[in-house]
Amino acid sequence: MASNPFAGSRVGAVLLGSGLVLTLSACASLQDLAGIEHPGYQKDGSYVLSAQEQDLGCRELEARSQGLQSQMQQLSQRAVQEIQQVPLTISNAWGRLVGSSDNGVPAVAEYNEARAEVAALNETITRKGCGQGMDTASIKR
Repeated sequence: MASNPFAGSRVGAVLLGSGLVLTLSACASLQDLAGIEHPGYQKDGSYVLSAQEQDLGCRELEARSQGLQSQMQQLSQRAVQEIQQVPLTISNAWGRLVGSSDNGVPAVAEYNEARAEVAALNETITRKGCGQGMDTASIKR
């Protein structure tokens, strides 16, 4: 019976691919632990634009900022509803009792991420001389 010469290479490729995925995810975690900035949301609640995002033109940056502003308005309304609801898990209830105001309230966490991204976009808009950027609103209870 002849053996398949590619069988070993398939297994090797799968193992190599799996190892690469684990390494990359570990790098992101290590960056967070070390406090090294990387594109996306940061552990401190800020947002760092990728090089590709920073290269966008004024219209694209402003359109992204406006889209996030609309999303923030919807999230603000959803957050108020979620805050008024009884927490569904013990973890969420405990988080609300002893943690920050966004613990156990997914819409608040999403809102904070969108607000951080808008702030980063506004900084880039201003730096590029496109305009003033937009105000980031707060959740009104």
